[in-house]
Amino acid sequence: MIDKKKIPCVAGSSGLVGSYLVKNLSELYPKVISISRREIKFSKHNVSNVIVDFENLENENILKEIDHLYIALGTTRKKAGSAKNFEKVDYHYCLNLARIACDCGVKRISIVSSVGSNSNSNLLYPRTKGKLEDEISKLSFDHISIMKPGIILGNRKESRIGEKIAKSIFSIISPLLLGGLAKYKSIHANDISKAMIYQISSEKNGFFQLEFEKIIEFSKK
Repeated sequence: MIDKKKIPCVAGSSGLVGSYLVKNLSELYPKVISISRREIKFSKHNVSNVIVDFENLENENILKEIDHLYIALGTTRKKAGSAKNFEKVDYHYCLNLARIACDCGVKRISIVSSVGSNSNSNLLYPRTKGKLEDEISKLSFDHISIMKPGIILGNRKESRIGEKIAKSIFSIISPLLLGGLAKYKSIHANDISKAMIYQISSEKNGFFQLEFEKIIEFSKK
């Protein structure tokens, strides 16, 4: 149930899932806040972009004004330049944002993670996502929902050659992924955003992890 008195906030609104979140939220709520490191211009009059310093969020008052927090913040190792910088964005920035939002009274949060996330993995990407999930789960939100998609479909602003190749491969094999393998199917960013909005605006409290089938189901609610 959408409560139009609530104020949703999106971190990572320049990204693929984040941009759909802003678009869909702006059609449901009178006011939507986007927080980003750089200025983003939105065509919708009810979307406000606030530039923040993710390394000094303690000094940002904007988090005291919001009710629902959507975190779709992330980068790639190539774009970040190193494993350390990748972890800074995908782990430290996201976790710090969640912690401060919780301290500011935010009760409901939804985060984009990844299928196969595992804090004990030897691989950087799933390990980082797994560590984030583990720490987020310890925070005292009323509602935490974690989206765990496979390859995310949609048109990105920047070109990612490796991702384009992966998308092409998964477009062929996705129909063959059945049963326990279905969670690895590729999924469109818009479906992820719709599932996040449905889940966070529900009256359910608790910790939820959504993979392919649940994301698709909730995106159609």
